[in-house]
Amino acid sequence: MKLFKIFFKEYQRMFLGTFILMIVQAVGTLMIPYYVAEIIDEGIVTQDQGAIWQNGIFMLGITVLTGVVSIIASYYSAILAGRFGYFLRKQLVDKTQRLSMADMDEFGTATLLARTTSDIMNIQQIMMMVFQMIIPAPLICLASIVLTGTISWQFVWIPIASITLFSVVSLLVIKKAIPLADVMQQRMDKMMQILREFYTGVRVIRAFNKTSFEKKRTDATFTDYSEVMIRVNKLFAVLNPTVNLVMGIGMTAVLAFGGVIVAQGAVPIGSLTAISEYTVLSLWFLTMAAMVIVMIPKAWASLERIGEVLNKQEEIVDGAKSSFEWREDRPIAVFDHVDFAYSGAEEAVLSDITFEISKGVTAIVGGTGSGKSTIAKALLRLRDTTKGEIRFLGEPIQTVTQEALRERISYVPQKAFLFSGTVKENFLFGNPQATEEEMKQAAKAAQAEEFIAHLAGQYNAFVAQKGNNFSGGQKQRLSIARALIKPAELYFFDDSFSALDYQTDAKLRKALKSNLSDAAIVIVAQRLSTIKDADQIIVLEEGKIVGKGTHEELLQTCSVYQEFAKSQGMEGKKHEHQAS
Repeated sequence: MKLFKIFFKEYQRMFLGTFILMIVQAVGTLMIPYYVAEIIDEGIVTQDQGAIWQNGIFMLGITVLTGVVSIIASYYSAILAGRFGYFLRKQLVDKTQRLSMADMDEFGTATLLARTTSDIMNIQQIMMMVFQMIIPAPLICLASIVLTGTISWQFVWIPIASITLFSVVSLLVIKKAIPLADVMQQRMDKMMQILREFYTGVRVIRAFNKTSFEKKRTDATFTDYSEVMIRVNKLFAVLNPTVNLVMGIGMTAVLAFGGVIVAQGAVPIGSLTAISEYTVLSLWFLTMAAMVIVMIPKAWASLERIGEVLNKQEEIVDGAKSSFEWREDRPIAVFDHVDFAYSGAEEAVLSDITFEISKGVTAIVGGTGSGKSTIAKALLRLRDTTKGEIRFLGEPIQTVTQEALRERISYVPQKAFLFSGTVKENFLFGNPQATEEEMKQAAKAAQAEEFIAHLAGQYNAFVAQKGNNFSGGQKQRLSIARALIKPAELYFFDDSFSALDYQTDAKLRKALKSNLSDAAIVIVAQRLSTIKDADQIIVLEEGKIVGKGTHEELLQTCSVYQEFAKSQGMEGKKHEHQAS
């Protein structure tokens, strides 16, 4: 409701204008039975052609005017619904950009997609229908009762009874539909999640010959969703026969009761026709309103689900500073007794991590699950540490804005990710102001220049979703080039060379040292050949630093590093260095 108030405040003039147009439409609709009565009573009964033509022209004018007003009202209601959908999507996207990784995981990708698409579509549809079908309904019903009373108070009970009977049935249907609305959206989330896994994991499913198993799993979610939809549709199915029944009873009452009064000469035949038309109009608008009202619980549930995301308290809050005061003699980044543990986890992922990152190359090595990638997430404030302090350019990262922090760091994730579009657009993602020459230099340093030259369109070559039309090594090199284009004080490569052959790896490292001599480089790697020339190597084991130094020093002092070297056939390097 808060969201709607904010939106209403911004577009209150359009809301008011649309409401007035709906009133005019309702008045115009009610005027038509009046002129029908006039044509019958003043023209047909008395055989006065002038009265027929005069009232007919008035009725035609009212009909055209009402039609034009209806079109304008529908146009503006569609605009309001569309803009409200845009408003909600913008709010959701802005909010999700501020949520931490833990917050995002709490909701899940499938439900966030559902809330941004199907939930907002539900709200847009209902909003438009409310203007077109619900707002006119009470006006039509009230006016029909009043106009019937002005013709003859003896007929007033017929529209009142018809409207009351239909309203009771509608309320019973709506009451049963409300609990089903939220269940339906939850099952939609589940269906979206299963389908997302099915389509993205289709290669694995086929490789393990699990097509039948996955079919059963997806069929089960379809069945769960359809069961709720069937229950909702059964409720809808009650309304149509109810309308026909009530309308039939109402018309029978009008004709039977009215026929006697008309025969007595108390009410003209045209007025009886108008009364029957008012009754039909009331029931028709009530039917449309009821059909929409039954759908409102679904839209309301959707609005609440969107509100859950927008009202989510952000785990990571921006600091007040947007700039850094850094001296050249200080390290670029400092980890000072840092601990990190996932919420609810018994053991910490990082424990008492202390080291400095200065200009040059800092390498981080360790076994699977030792916390290497978590260091990158902590430095970028994708996740907040539970203890200790991280300083970047002399400032604790909690005291600066996330935008200011991430603006000065260029990051290549462990899993290379490319956006759909072109190679050039992916490069410009790193630096929108980059020139063609800068793109070529970055591609050359990332060892991507040669294969880009063979692409159709070269830098304008098409990139499929997630870069699926490139090999793993090509995706890594394009991701690295995108990072190199961005001006930064620190470049973090999170196991980003794993798909490269040894020769390309060596050329890339040499290019990095040459091109980024004034910046700090952090390389997370499994291969010691990738990091053996680093100025500083951090060795992690079970979230703790067990070694720190150069390649030669660690071969002498760190047993964990020695095991890595031995497993990779580099244990002889120690003796070679001693001999030299």
